[in-house]
Amino acid sequence: MSNIRLVIQYTELKPETFIQLSKEDKKYLFNVLRCSPGEIVYLSDGKGKTYRAIIIDKQTVKIIEEESLSREEPFSIFLCQALLKGDKMEQVIQKATELGVKKILPFVSARCVVKETNKLQRWQKIAKEASEQSGRSIVPEIEPICSYNELIQKSNNGIIFWEKEQTPLQEALKGIDLRLPVFLIVGPEGGFSEEEIKIAERQGLKVATLGKRILRAETASIVSVAVVNFLLQNYDIIKQWN
Repeated sequence: MSNIRLVIQYTELKPETFIQLSKEDKKYLFNVLRCSPGEIVYLSDGKGKTYRAIIIDKQTVKIIEEESLSREEPFSIFLCQALLKGDKMEQVIQKATELGVKKILPFVSARCVVKETNKLQRWQKIAKEASEQSGRSIVPEIEPICSYNELIQKSNNGIIFWEKEQTPLQEALKGIDLRLPVFLIVGPEGGFSEEEIKIAERQGLKVATLGKRILRAETASIVSVAVVNFLLQNYDIIKQWN
C-alpha cells in the first residue's frame, strides 16, 4: 500500500469526488515522486481529515473514502519562535511540523537580529511540504509576525525557556492545562532579557531550562517540542507529578 500523502487545501474533499491537481501538486506527484495512474495516495485537507484516493491520470485523482486512522495527538503544541537569522527559521518550521506542532507563532523580541521578513508565504509552503513528508493530516498555521508583548498576552498556558533558569522542564509542566494549547516560547540567538522573563512570569507563564548546556536557538526549539511531545504522549508520567 502506498504511503504517499498530499495536502489539498484549495478545494473541499469528500468521497466519490474528482480533484483537479494544481501545477505544484502535479509536479510533486509525477516529477518528484514518479507516481503513475492507478496508484493509491492519501489526500489531507490540512485541518485534520485524510482521504484515500486513486490517481486517475496526470490531471486528476478520485477520492475513495475517508481514512479512519488519526495521526495527530489529542493535545496541541503551539511553538512561539523569535525570528532567527538566515535559514534557521525554515529549519525550525520544518522540524516542528514533523514533530506535530499545530501552530507556529513567529515574534520579535528585544535581542532579535532580524526584525522583519517577507517569508511568511514561503514558511507556510515549507510547513505544507513537511506535513506531506511526515504523513500528517494537519498543516500548522503560521501566524503573522507579532511583538513580544503581543505574543505574551495570548500565551499564558505554557513555558518560556531561559538559559539562566534552574527549573527543569518536567517541573514546569506541572499544572499545564492540556485542554488548552500548550505554548512553548523560544528566544532568538541572544536569548531573552531579564525584563522579558519578568513580563512572561506576570502573565502566568512557567520558566524552564532545557539543561546545563547552552543550546543554539534553533536547537532549543526542536528539543523543546520533541521532549514536551514525548512527555505529553506518556501522560501517566504527568499524572504522577500532579
